[in-house]
Amino acid sequence: MTSGIRRPSGHLPVRFFPRFVTPLPTPRLSARRSTLVLALFLGGCVPPIPIAPDVQPVARGTNLWLVEPGDVIRLRTWLAVDQSGDLPVNERGQVLVPNVGRLTVRGLSPAAVEAQIVRAYAGRLDSSRVEVTFLRPVSVVGGVKSAGVQLADPSSSVLSLISRAGGPIRSGGDLRAYLLRVGEQTREISTADRVSDLGIRSTDQLYVQDPPFVIRNQAAIQSVFGVLNFLSTSLTIFFLVRRSP
Repeated sequence: MTSGIRRPSGHLPVRFFPRFVTPLPTPRLSARRSTLVLALFLGGCVPPIPIAPDVQPVARGTNLWLVEPGDVIRLRTWLAVDQSGDLPVNERGQVLVPNVGRLTVRGLSPAAVEAQIVRAYAGRLDSSRVEVTFLRPVSVVGGVKSAGVQLADPSSSVLSLISRAGGPIRSGGDLRAYLLRVGEQTREISTADRVSDLGIRSTDQLYVQDPPFVIRNQAAIQSVFGVLNFLSTSLTIFFLVRRSP
C-alpha cells in the first residue's frame, strides 16, 4: 500500500540571493602625507643655492713662474703685424723670435724674457710698441662642459679657466677644484687661486669635481615629481567622483 505522502526529490530548490558588490577601498591621503608630497614637489622646482668654497687661496707670490718647454710666448708688435704671433717654447727651452732668431728662455722669469726680447728689437722697433704675454697650456677636466687644454697667463685664476672650459656641467652645488700632478698627492685648490701662485706646470691637470647626482639629474627628478603629482591628483579625483551619489 502506497502512502499518500510524497517525498521530496534529491535536489533542493535553487534560491537567488541579491548580489551585493563591495566597493573598492578608496585611498585616503592624510593631510600630513599630502603636505609632504607637495613640499617635495615644490622643493624640486626651486633652483639650488650655490655653496661658497671653504678652501683659502694661496698667498700671492708663493711660487715663481719660470718659463719651461711647452709654454707659449704671445708676441705683439704694433705697426708690424708680420712679426706678431704665438711663439712656442720647444723641448730645448728655446723660442724662435721673428727677425731676431732663437733665444734660450728656459728657466727664466717672464720679466727677464720680456726684457731680452725688447733688447733684441732695440734700434728696429720702439720698446713701447712691443707687447709680450706668457701663456701656459693647462688641462681642465672633470665636471666641465668643454674639457680640454686652456692657455692661461700668470694672472689667470682657476675660476676663469673653468669658465673658459664652458663652466660647470650644472650650476649650483659646491664647486671644488683639484690639482693633479704626476708623482704627487692630489690636493684641493681654491677657485680664486692664480695660475702663477699655484706653480701649475704644463703637465698638470686641473680637475673639477663632478656635481652630485641630484644636481646632475635635477631636470629628470623634477619631471618624476611632476608625473607623480599628476597621477596622485588624478586618482584622488577619480575616486571622489566614483563615490559621489
